[in-house]
Amino acid sequence: MSGLQGQRLQQAVRAHAAGDLAYAESVYRALLAEKVRQPELFNNLALVCLQSGREAEATTLLKQALAIAPRFPDARMHLAALYERQGRNEQAMKCYERLLAEHSGMHVARYLLGNLLKAEGRMQEARAQYLKVLAQKPDYTQAHFTYSGLHRYERRDDPHLVDMLALYDTGGLESEGKIQLAFALSKAFEDLGDHERAFRYLEEGNGLRYRKYHYGIEGDRELVDNIIATFNDSAVRSLDVPGEKSERPIFIVGMPRSGTTLVERILASHSEVYGAGELHELYALGVERFMKVSGQVRFEPLDRYPEGAWASLGEEYIAQTAALGGGAARFTDKLPMNFMMIGLIRFALPNAKIVHCVRDPRATCLSIYKQNFSTENYRFAYDLRTVAQFHKLYERLMDHWRQVFPGAVYDIEYEALTRQPEREIRALLEACGLEFDAACLDFHRSAGTVKTASFSQVRQPMYDSSVELWKRYEPWLGPLFEELESADR
Repeated sequence: MSGLQGQRLQQAVRAHAAGDLAYAESVYRALLAEKVRQPELFNNLALVCLQSGREAEATTLLKQALAIAPRFPDARMHLAALYERQGRNEQAMKCYERLLAEHSGMHVARYLLGNLLKAEGRMQEARAQYLKVLAQKPDYTQAHFTYSGLHRYERRDDPHLVDMLALYDTGGLESEGKIQLAFALSKAFEDLGDHERAFRYLEEGNGLRYRKYHYGIEGDRELVDNIIATFNDSAVRSLDVPGEKSERPIFIVGMPRSGTTLVERILASHSEVYGAGELHELYALGVERFMKVSGQVRFEPLDRYPEGAWASLGEEYIAQTAALGGGAARFTDKLPMNFMMIGLIRFALPNAKIVHCVRDPRATCLSIYKQNFSTENYRFAYDLRTVAQFHKLYERLMDHWRQVFPGAVYDIEYEALTRQPEREIRALLEACGLEFDAACLDFHRSAGTVKTASFSQVRQPMYDSSVELWKRYEPWLGPLFEELESADR
């Protein structure tokens, strides 16, 4: 590569980092046309393709980079992540394993391999990888946090707990590292039965996260008001539009930590159902096609949308999910926040089933407050009052959906499911139009990937130990209870 070509490549890299994908791609492709064969060039163009949703092309480019430089770690790492995103977990593991065989000190790759093993239910192997990561990099707080979720703390002198406390108290951690350790320490002291100390760390971790986001309920309240006003009785009754007729999707909605993962694992154990996890396609399509038309993320009155918009959205969603499950008759989409999109689902996909997970608000809100979410979508989660305020908005919206779409949403109660699993599972299957399958009763034995915070629970038989966990934290939950009991919704 000539000096001028090198300068152009660096200009493209800077444009790529600044978000100018079109310019970066044009330069990358021009350099390829000039027979430049640097592995970094193929790798960078693959990343542009990934950011543009062209996964097949990205895969080819990454393989070309590795054909030129088989030990090029960036391309191998990106290929592993791409395989994982596509559900090709065996290929992803092979990528990570080869990467570590060639570059044993890459602690991030080892951590990601641990995450994949955890998602596959291979907990002992995952633990071993996390411990190797911590031996290589003792201050890697993300590994401390994730390992704590797999580890059971039975002694106050547990070596991992001692290490976390020492690291937490050094005072040299950045905010994100301190947050991760605070949530991990809270989990450890909950295991030990010291709920007062567990809550203290919860407060510290949540406080740091809350100050980062500066969340207020007003924006979400305006959004819920807009949805209720848009999908009002009169508008819903007068709208007669064709939708996509597919019966494949089963949407599982509700608040985070309300049992959505458990319900998905039960359904995914059925011979006709593929558990696809938290899919973002429907929500993203809804926002892009129905909520940004006026320059703000709000719905317009229903009669302002073209008649074909509804079926088009359904068709695009079905097209984007067509490859899921290798041709399984049904698949689940368990993005909890799709409860905001029930109106869209009813018109765009009228034959889709909608399952709503219901749980005691005190248990749900505490479970949310205890969770250090990996996504920024739940900014309400890090303060006891705002999580309660958001829960009341959610209840108000679900009440509205029941009113305007009677019988369209099937409610399944978490507490009833844990008390009488067979009865509730039979009723759930019937509501989804599925024949009874005994494998659904043994959901914890079924294969499949679990990437949410509930990964450990759904690998066990049904349990109800978390149903009234909130009572152990009751002395410190006053603001939550006050907000839940106030009349304002």
